[in-house]
Amino acid sequence: MSKKQIFLILLIASTLMASGCTGEDGTKLSISGNDTEINISLFDQTEDNWCPVGSQVQVKNPTTGRALNMTVTGTKEFENETFCKAVIETGSEENTSKFEYMWS
Repeated sequence: MSKKQIFLILLIASTLMASGCTGEDGTKLSISGNDTEINISLFDQTEDNWCPVGSQVQVKNPTTGRALNMTVTGTKEFENETFCKAVIETGSEENTSKFEYMWS
């Protein structure tokens, strides 16, 4: 899977979370095909909880074992603005990279 595809998946998940389009019970979605499995679990949102902690996106290639996992961990204040923060882990069991992603 290319970096563009992964970025697009993360963008769609972030947009769903930010727009509140997940419904009252949240959303769970699984898609597989072309050597890729995508699992999305978005918790419900309210006006007071626009950053649903624990929501996850996983993109995995079952053939190679490479995966990308994004988990929403909470909010963070930066320059007088509140951002939703997620931790992203990517790679395989032997070689993993981890970084933070924030949006408002």
